[in-house]
Amino acid sequence: MTRILQGQVVALFAFDLGYEVSLEKMSAMMATTPVQPLSRKKQTPTYLQYTKPPQILHLGLSSGHFSVPGNIQATVFDFGAVSISYRWPLPQGESTLLGDLPRISHNLYHFNLEPHAREQAESLMKKIEPAIVRPKLADLVEDYYLFIIEKLDRPLKADDLMTEFQSTLAQTLRFEITDLSRGQQDEALSQSVSYYTDDLALVDWNAAIIYDRDYEDTASVLELLNVELLEARYIDGQLDKRIGDYGSLARKRLELPIPLRQPYKQAIQDLAELRLESSLLSERVDNALKLVGDLYLARLHRAAAQRFYLQEWDRIISRRLEIISDFYELLTDRVHTVQSQTLEVIIVVLILVELVLAFVGK
Repeated sequence: MTRILQGQVVALFAFDLGYEVSLEKMSAMMATTPVQPLSRKKQTPTYLQYTKPPQILHLGLSSGHFSVPGNIQATVFDFGAVSISYRWPLPQGESTLLGDLPRISHNLYHFNLEPHAREQAESLMKKIEPAIVRPKLADLVEDYYLFIIEKLDRPLKADDLMTEFQSTLAQTLRFEITDLSRGQQDEALSQSVSYYTDDLALVDWNAAIIYDRDYEDTASVLELLNVELLEARYIDGQLDKRIGDYGSLARKRLELPIPLRQPYKQAIQDLAELRLESSLLSERVDNALKLVGDLYLARLHRAAAQRFYLQEWDRIISRRLEIISDFYELLTDRVHTVQSQTLEVIIVVLILVELVLAFVGK
């Protein structure tokens, strides 16, 4: 009968808005608040901060889902992404049991908030369009859910919470109201991070549970990671599409070109730009937040990155960039080869003409 005296649920939806967002221009157009620097409550060094703090915009209230309205806000990142978040406080007092979390998570997941979140992203994009470089709202979306427990009606250590409520916590992370098998429970709860004895972060592939009064930094890191996953999928999609386009081009025979002419000039330029932009975007996303060393947030980041398979996405993107580089070299070499052959033919023809003229002149 353990009750949650204070807590909240959060739904996050990440979208790609364009190539880049000028946060300075956007702040001049609308009232924004920078994401707060990481606190030192867990001995986080001051240099482990956002490279360029994202900007937060408040978009209004969300009603009709829980007994109390929730806040909607947008967190805009300079590398062209936005995270639309819905935050509802859990009813305070004696109305929310810890055992209610699976039902709450199940209902939240089936609210189908994605269309509404996309409308919010589209509306925001129109308002800040002058601050966006190459604005275009991508079709991709990445959702993630946080269940934050700030205070219980009785103090519980992290180990005790895991022991007493293993089934409840696993169901919450998987949005299930039916008991999970022991194997599924162990798998859902396999990525856990604690700093003190009475705080806990459980990270799964589509949701996390945070048991901590000072949850802000943990929530911010997970929100950023959700955006990182979106951008990885976006880069992969762009590269995959271009590989298909240029694969068919590379299979075509190149007709004999005029010397110094470049039949693949546009394709070669596009490939070079695509390779550069993809590498730059990946680098900017990876460097958005600097977390190094054996620290709490660094361990949290590693645990979540493993859960999101970000290393696998990086491997796939690296392989696609190698294929793009191969196409670039193939087209460039093909042009150089054919141009060299054409010049050789022309030289031979000129020599023959010279010989003929010399013979006729005699």
